[in-house]
Amino acid sequence: MSWIKELDKDQDTLLKKIYEDVENRTGKQTSNVLKVHSLKPQILKAHMSLYETLMFEKSQLSRTQREMIGVVVSSTNQCPYCVSHHEEALYHVSDNQDLMKLIAKDYRLASLDDKDLMICKYSEKLTKTPYKMYEDDVQKLRRLGFNDEAILDINQIVSYFNYVNRVVHGLGVVLE
Repeated sequence: MSWIKELDKDQDTLLKKIYEDVENRTGKQTSNVLKVHSLKPQILKAHMSLYETLMFEKSQLSRTQREMIGVVVSSTNQCPYCVSHHEEALYHVSDNQDLMKLIAKDYRLASLDDKDLMICKYSEKLTKTPYKMYEDDVQKLRRLGFNDEAILDINQIVSYFNYVNRVVHGLGVVLE
């Protein structure tokens, strides 16, 4: 739950449809980070559309790389809610529990290849010091073989997780 009022799914027809779609797709109860949007189902719908596009649509980035970004950003922001959810997802897509734990603790300890290490460095820098981003940060990704679409995906996933971390922290969303 959270620090603000949340509607029960039966109080709004759009909200009920969204929750049921989520629960049918995942086989799990709707997570608290989604429930916190219940007062504004249209925002929830937009939030979910952005998440699904960033995390599941065709990309040069693997699902493991995308979840890795989520864990790095959430860990950098000290957001245990999002670390927990995306650490689990990272394990699910990578089937590597050691990787999951090391990325959550400190990605520098994870023996990542050059591409994944640079994704993590970019993610951490954009999260901690967005005002210190320069063209060279993009060029480093490009030199490792990422095309501009992949670089946009990296940037958008980092930005998305920073947004969600702030929703969680700012509204007191607690882990299920």
